[in-house]
Amino acid sequence: MQITNPSASFVRPANTTAYATIGLLVANSTTAGSVVPMSFNLGNSFAVGQFRLTRARVFKTGTAVTGADFRLMLYENLPVPANGDGAAWSTDNAAHWLGNIDITSMLAFTDGAAGTGSCVAGSEMMIRMYQGKIIYGLLTKLTATNWTPASGETITVVLEELDSY
Repeated sequence: MQITNPSASFVRPANTTAYATIGLLVANSTTAGSVVPMSFNLGNSFAVGQFRLTRARVFKTGTAVTGADFRLMLYENLPVPANGDGAAWSTDNAAHWLGNIDITSMLAFTDGAAGTGSCVAGSEMMIRMYQGKIIYGLLTKLTATNWTPASGETITVVLEELDSY
C-alpha cells in the first residue's frame, strides 16, 4: 500500500525575535491557548496495520539558516502546548508521543530554506494505521545557536518514508 507524503504548514508570528535557547517552541502563536499543532493526515486508507516513519523534510520561506535547526515532535493524539511560540516547549500527551526527528542542517535557497532529518537508527516510529489516521507535530529549537526568523514566515513539514511493516 502506498501512502502519499503528508504535509502540514503554519505561519510564524509577525516578529523577528531570535530563538536563542534549546527547546523553544516554534509555532503559529505566542499565546499558549492559540497554538495549533500541525496535523498530518495519513489518508483514508482502509488498510489496518503498522507503518514505520523514518524521515522528515522542512521548508521555510525565510532564507536565514544560521541556527535554523529543529526537532519535530510527533504525537498520536492532539497535544496541548503549555506555552506559545518562543517559550519553552511543554505539552501533555506523554503516553501518545511517538518520538522526534531532528533537522540539523538547513540549506539556503533564493526563495527560502530547506532541510531534512531522519530518526536515529533503531528509533524509527511505528504508527498504527487505520482509516482517517491523523498524527500531530510541533517544532522546537534544537540547539542554542541563535536563529533569527523572518517575520511571518511559513514553515512546512513533510513526512517521508512511511513504509508498511
